Amino acid sequence: MALPPVNEARQRQRTLLKNVSWNALSKAFYLVSRFFLPPLILAYVSLEEYGIWATCFILISYLGTSTFGVANVYVRYTAHYHARQEMENINRLISTGLAVTVSLSLIALTALWFLLPWLVVVFHIPAHLHRTASMLIFGTAATFLLDLTFGAMAHVLHGLQKIAEQTVIWVVGFCLETVLIVVFLYAGKGIYSLLWAFMIRYVVATIACVWWCYQVMPELSIGPRHFDRGALKLFYGYGAVVQVTGILSVFLNSIEKVIAGMFVGVGATGLMDVGEKLPTMVASIPATINEALLPALSQLHTLELKQEMARTYLIGARYLNVMTGFFMGFLAAFAAPILTAWMKAGDRLAIAPLIMAIFSLPYQMNLLTGPGSAFHRGAGKPLREMVYPLAQLVSVVGLVAVGFAWQGKTVLVISVAVAAGMVLSAVCYLLYTNRMLEVPVGAFVGRVLWPGLVPYLFGYMLFGATLPLWHWAGNERIRLLPLLILTGLGYCGIVGWVMFRFVFDSEEQTFIKSKLARFGRRAQP
Repeated sequence: MALPPVNEARQRQRTLLKNVSWNALSKAFYLVSRFFLPPLILAYVSLEEYGIWATCFILISYLGTSTFGVANVYVRYTAHYHARQEMENINRLISTGLAVTVSLSLIALTALWFLLPWLVVVFHIPAHLHRTASMLIFGTAATFLLDLTFGAMAHVLHGLQKIAEQTVIWVVGFCLETVLIVVFLYAGKGIYSLLWAFMIRYVVATIACVWWCYQVMPELSIGPRHFDRGALKLFYGYGAVVQVTGILSVFLNSIEKVIAGMFVGVGATGLMDVGEKLPTMVASIPATINEALLPALSQLHTLELKQEMARTYLIGARYLNVMTGFFMGFLAAFAAPILTAWMKAGDRLAIAPLIMAIFSLPYQMNLLTGPGSAFHRGAGKPLREMVYPLAQLVSVVGLVAVGFAWQGKTVLVISVAVAAGMVLSAVCYLLYTNRMLEVPVGAFVGRVLWPGLVPYLFGYMLFGATLPLWHWAGNERIRLLPLLILTGLGYCGIVGWVMFRFVFDSEEQTFIKSKLARFGRRAQP
């Protein structure tokens, strides 16, 4: 299959770059806004209450799987129909999808209501916090399902590749939530501050997404008359496969917290959440590449541009891994001073830095599987994606069982076993996907995998060179913060120069030089 005309290919690349740029900037802003929240929250609530809040998001992530396949159907087939200019099919898609999601959400909430007394016992929540836990769990679940039903318009905007517009709504939403959390905490609302802020954010975001979709598509029409039984095949065919994969993925993304809560206690869940908070937040920045790849690859598959589809996959995987490695290399090497300065880690959080260092590379490898999943879904073959969660489930369960039998049931054992399982399964999935795309192992290692590991080497070397300074700083924030800023700048300079000089090819170097020159011209008075 021949590649498309140069102008069309460049236009698609510009759209992809615009979407990735907007998403990356917004996620970076989100990271900054969330950086100061956990210390503030833990100053007003106990670690047990914070652990309950973390548990809420484990549970609602499982509820979210009830519409996970539906969300991907919206993105994939909105892009498909829009490429063909079939507006009526978009109306049918959304109307049918809403009928499905509303029904599933009502069933899920009803089931949750009867399961609440059992859940608070399973997660070893103290008796005096049962009522609080029940209110937090049900409130967050109801809000989340509201977003997953009537928030369908956000997925439609995604499918239209109007990711910049969707991002604006998301930014306004989390900024509003951040302000409300601070206000409610100072007003003495305690842990409920997080619930009220969460609810208000998603109600506002849902209304905004609906309004914006009608602005982008004036001919959009939603209602019972557009319900199409034929469209149900998309949700129970393509969507059902993605649904099962999503259920497994959500379970595996929080399996260490579930295991910690069940075998160690709810405090351990909060400890794991603190240790993984920064890697999770940082991973959301390069993850924007995966979010933009699905509609782009879906459109390329519809247009039968197979060579460009493979090329886009490889480019996306390379830049995603380089960007992720750049962040994770610093987090892993400097985990102890970062968490000490951030959370003032004492005895109750002593193991959190080690958890953070352990999970940095596994989160990176997990993220690197995203372009492959986007390729499989964009090609309309979501069943292939099952290889990854099944491999991860087997690996994690087996390694955790061995760890418990060998070293006992501790947070450290859970962390090491789950992290090792994540890396092993990711490698298996990458080999499988590259085989489907006929990408040689050596080429993938050289172009994609190795460049993302380089930052770790220089991160640990820099940490070792500055170790006497960290001993001098101790646990004093007034010393740690300036040191982190200076070493962070040094890390950026060293790794940036090494990547530019020895990793990026001539075309990438030329692109970076042109962007820096353009930035320099704009900065001149």
